[in-house]
Amino acid sequence: MKKLTIFDIAEILQLDKDFKENLKKNFDTYSEDLKYEIIETLWDGLYKLQDKLTELKYQQFMDEVSDGKRELTNKLYNEAKMAIWKDFEDNLSGKKQEIDQMEQIRFKLQSLTNKSS
Repeated sequence: MKKLTIFDIAEILQLDKDFKENLKKNFDTYSEDLKYEIIETLWDGLYKLQDKLTELKYQQFMDEVSDGKRELTNKLYNEAKMAIWKDFEDNLSGKKQEIDQMEQIRFKLQSLTNKSS
């Protein structure tokens, strides 16, 4: 995974656009104490989000194990964690939005073809 900046973290956390712009514009002018607090808060938020999403992804993987779609291994939790970091990277690179758009198009096409059947 690439080294994240605080601006990357703000993007992953999907913080308000105005906040992100203000942060980029003014961060260098903040006191060292305020910079430290912002950095700590952003990283804390990222790790809390990562922990919660990892738990959800792990549960999804366990459901797949129950359904016979995935093999149970001692690395399953780590795989879930890595999948979340990949999602974060995809979000930063814009791949997530492209995938979401493709899913919306696919769903719309399916609903249109189901209507004609």
